[in-house]
Amino acid sequence: MVKGNTAYAGSLVDGTIVTANLRTGQTAPLVAADGDPAVGLKIAGPLLLVAGGPSGELRAYDRRSGAEVAVRHIPEAGFVNDLTVAGGTAYFTDSQRAVIYALPVDGDTVGEPREIPLGGDFALAPPGSFNGNGIAAFDEDTLILGQSADPDGSGSALYLVDVPNGEATRITITGGDVTAADGLLLQGRTLYVVQNRENSIAQFRLSADGTEARFVRTLTDPDFDVPTTIDFGPRGDLYAVNARFGTPGTDSVAYEIVRVQR
Repeated sequence: MVKGNTAYAGSLVDGTIVTANLRTGQTAPLVAADGDPAVGLKIAGPLLLVAGGPSGELRAYDRRSGAEVAVRHIPEAGFVNDLTVAGGTAYFTDSQRAVIYALPVDGDTVGEPREIPLGGDFALAPPGSFNGNGIAAFDEDTLILGQSADPDGSGSALYLVDVPNGEATRITITGGDVTAADGLLLQGRTLYVVQNRENSIAQFRLSADGTEARFVRTLTDPDFDVPTTIDFGPRGDLYAVNARFGTPGTDSVAYEIVRVQR
């Protein structure tokens, strides 16, 4: 997550959140470790919202001081993965359940979450697979959802989700495909899909109604090491965070934010 010159990154091991100045490379702690992962991050006004992974938590911090503002717990959650903000509501994905969680946010006030079951074309992949992952707002009432494991067992899938009723319509992909889908980034009708273990980013052009995605190109970088999320930074440059899945999480392991060569 990037705001101005500042990038925010969380630890999947202990929930530590740090900031990084993208111009100088300097980093600073923002939120101390609390033992639960910090997975997806998103800024909503004065708040930094965090998806808590297996903890089932939806967290909110003051994005400048790091002070905890609110924690909402979903008892039935599987793995709360990523989030986006649209129309005063934050929407969180769950990679093990066919649901999205909606959390009202107004300034520094956080409401109570509600569950939106996913219907229509959405179906869970076989047990042990990752399902809902990256998410982006198409408009205030429509979301784009990435499913890491396609239910038919090949690659990944993208959906348009109607927020009021949870109806999911599978997006038709032409000219290419997508696998290992993780974080999503939408700019106008250009959709970027991070492909974590592929060490690449797929770029698509969406139709006006969002139901079709035409493959444009694949972005790669020699410094990628299992990227999971991307955002635009200073001068419109694209930045990706390396998650380095499979690397033991110790203090001696270096993690990077990569400016993507385009």
